[in-house]
Parts: sequence; C-alpha cells; structure tokens
Amino acid sequence: MQQFFIGIILVLGLSSYYLYNENQTLKGNNLKLENAVEQQKAAMSAMKESYERQGQSLAQLTQRNAQIEGEMNRYLDIFRRHNLNQLAEAKPGLIEKRVNAGTKAVFEDIENDTEELYNLGSVDTPN
Repeated sequence: MQQFFIGIILVLGLSSYYLYNENQTLKGNNLKLENAVEQQKAAMSAMKESYERQGQSLAQLTQRNAQIEGEMNRYLDIFRRHNLNQLAEAKPGLIEKRVNAGTKAVFEDIENDTEELYNLGSVDTPN
C-alpha cells in the first residue's frame, strides 16, 4: 500500500514537472507572439501613414492637374481666337518675343513638374 502512495506521488510529481515545463514553454511562446503583434502594429501604423501621405500627394497632383488643364484651355482659346500666321506676318517682332517668353515659361513649368515628381519618390523630402 505504501508503494502505491509512493507511485501516486511519483506520478503526480512527474506530471507536475511536465506541466510546469509546458507552462514555461507557453509563457515564452506568448511573449514571442506579443512581440510579433507589436511589430505588426508598428508596420500597420507605418503603412497607414504612408497611405495617408500618398493620398495627400494624389490630391495635390489632382489639383495641380486641374490648374494645368485650365491653363491649357485658356491657351487653346487664345489660339482659336487669333490667326497667328497673319499676325506673325504683320508684326513678327511682337510675336517672336511672346512666343519665346511663352516657350521659356512652358519649359520652366516642365522642369518644376519634373522636380515635383522626382521629389514624390524621395522619402527624405517633405511634401
């Protein structure tokens, strides 16, 4: 009978030791999972911030595109209203100065737009 109780105590002791080891393993795994969740939260936060920045940049580009389309329509309206060939033959100096100034302005706008697009792709530049 004494051996029976010793056997039960031995079985209970071994099972307690096994459960203690399992508990320690589960605590370690839980800690690892909590760290992984924190990393995922940080990644999601960074992605959300990036998405918001992209949305703001898209809104700015859309607004700028509307401005450019308005300018384009204004310029096209000028060309529709005037016969530039006839005007260039009548007053070549006047037309040459305006065309050169307009061409310079267009090239500067293209350079500025290209620079803005380049800066959108750069992480270090604030927009």
